[in-house]
Amino acid sequence: MVTYMLTQIQAIFIFILNKLKKLVMSFTAGHVAGDNKKIQQPLSSNQLTDKEIEVLLSMIKRTTFIGEDIEPLYNLVVKLQNQYTEQTK
Repeated sequence: MVTYMLTQIQAIFIFILNKLKKLVMSFTAGHVAGDNKKIQQPLSSNQLTDKEIEVLLSMIKRTTFIGEDIEPLYNLVVKLQNQYTEQTK
């Protein structure tokens, strides 16, 4: 009985692992399996997409910074917001 349960748990684990592997590989390939949408390409090699800017701003929002980082961070966020605003017009 225990051997049977361990075999079933192993099968479930392998199934989940394979699904996660496909998901990760699809993200690294630039698309999600089963999703026909393409990822928006940057306008130039140095310019971020709207989604990339949203991710960065969201991460900044959830993070705590020390005093000496506040001014450079503020300047960076202003630039990101300006770029995002220009791209979404």
